[in-house]
Amino acid sequence: MALERRLVLASTASLLHLRGVERWLLEVAIRLGNCTILTFSVGLRDIKDVEKRLIEIKGRLKGVKWHELRALSYESMKAPNSVLRFMRHSGIVVPMDFKMIKLLRGKILYLVVGDAYQATLLAFMAVVAGARRIVLGIHSRPSYRRFVFVKPLLTVMNKLRLLKGFHAVNVADALTLRDILGDIPVWWIPNGVDCNRFKPYTKRIDKFQVLYVGALSEDKGVDTLIETARIVKRRDDIEFLVVSVGGPLRSLVEEARREGIVEFLDFVPDNELAKLYAESHVAVFPSREEAFGLVSLEAQASGTPVIATDLPAFRQSVVDGMTGVLVRPYSPEAIARAIIEMRNTWLNDKQRYEQMCIAARKNAERFCWGRVVRAYLQKFLKPA
Repeated sequence: MALERRLVLASTASLLHLRGVERWLLEVAIRLGNCTILTFSVGLRDIKDVEKRLIEIKGRLKGVKWHELRALSYESMKAPNSVLRFMRHSGIVVPMDFKMIKLLRGKILYLVVGDAYQATLLAFMAVVAGARRIVLGIHSRPSYRRFVFVKPLLTVMNKLRLLKGFHAVNVADALTLRDILGDIPVWWIPNGVDCNRFKPYTKRIDKFQVLYVGALSEDKGVDTLIETARIVKRRDDIEFLVVSVGGPLRSLVEEARREGIVEFLDFVPDNELAKLYAESHVAVFPSREEAFGLVSLEAQASGTPVIATDLPAFRQSVVDGMTGVLVRPYSPEAIARAIIEMRNTWLNDKQRYEQMCIAARKNAERFCWGRVVRAYLQKFLKPA
């Protein structure tokens, strides 16, 4: 039996979200081949354009099996508020479908987690369900203190050869977890990008276009983007496009759209997204917190420089001054200055701007999915 046929890639939220984590699942699964994606019907309350998203997902699966199972979560339970707050903060879900046993028995499980308590509980449940070996993937910034508390349980699972180790997409998380977890393996392997789908094309010529792609949430800094757009538009006619799968600050973005501050395109399929990346002059990502920043790679692969907050995640993917600009967090004014400077470079120093576009593409090519997926196989998916 091929390795890929024994592999299950799982996450605790619905694949319909199509955020960074869900896109990671799709990208890796389709490259590995005959593996299985397992997700849970969690977080569906605010998802719009379900049919549109299903078409996008099913059009890309191509031989990959996808199962979305029922689960109890904070949004579906009646419990004291303190319990619901804990479940929400920890991302804990309780699978309610016995089909999970059939899917996991004897399989290698890669489980995306964001919290130590969530990781420990779900890893234990996976072992009970018959999973042969587990890799826990950290794709968001975790609470390190909680890993100190659960280290004894994780150590026992590792010694029993049930827990293979941890995979972190952020090098800072990998280094910190290595210090905390001791002998439990922790690997750092970054995210990847589809260098064939996202590639350079002709830039828009009638107006300077700024693109934001990401969740409509505080951690992604969409509120900072709106304030930045307000500052810029007081003095310059620059187009701001917002593309998103949704989020809690949707009403803020829709209000800005009504005021003519931004153009809000909501969810768009990948083929349309690739065109928007390529025709835009700069992509802006004002995150307050970020594990890696897949969107920054997609922009650069499209030959589009990036303006992002100076966080460890973006330092991994953006070369400051060459493929984009890193600015201090929480500062709409700093981002506005960087946008105006980029616009002026595009207008008055075409050679310099084109050099940044070329450098951005070359930088992204270091992260093409083929290389990254081979690293996954070599580091932790092959049998010990």
